[in-house]
Amino acid sequence: MRPVTYVYDDSGALDDAAGFVRLQLRDLVVMTPATNFEVDPIVLDAMPSTDHGDDFMDRIIAMMTDLPVVFTMSALVGERTDTEAALNEALSKATLNLAGLRRFHGAFDGNYEWDSDDGGLLVQWINGDEVVRLHVPDPREGTDFVLVARGPHGDFTWQSIADLAADI
Repeated sequence: MRPVTYVYDDSGALDDAAGFVRLQLRDLVVMTPATNFEVDPIVLDAMPSTDHGDDFMDRIIAMMTDLPVVFTMSALVGERTDTEAALNEALSKATLNLAGLRRFHGAFDGNYEWDSDDGGLLVQWINGDEVVRLHVPDPREGTDFVLVARGPHGDFTWQSIADLAADI
């Protein structure tokens, strides 16, 4: 079953959000008091430090799991009051692009696999010819990664936050 990505509005930012902000968040399901989870979700509730890229690596790995992921608005925009500008910054755009990949790529309707050894972490989703694969040489030692998506719309590779933040 395709994993879902949620947003929890812990800051009230969505109460008065303009259409552009809601458009930016289109790939996330707004969590409400009625939201129920069959399994415990991964909750990401803080903006990753720009000094510690491995904080962002935790986001990438979480988004590749088969678990629901919940982002608080604070995790997406930090303490910024200009939500629209904050959602256009590289860390936020990369996160939102991962949410879009997770929502729309056909591989996420397939089988989830992961493995970890001395070669690092390998996480992949496979659905026929559609594949999304993440390789992290050693998730404890740095921020290197290769994320590959293959499908009917072509093959794409991302190796940095900047790559993931680009318009897809």
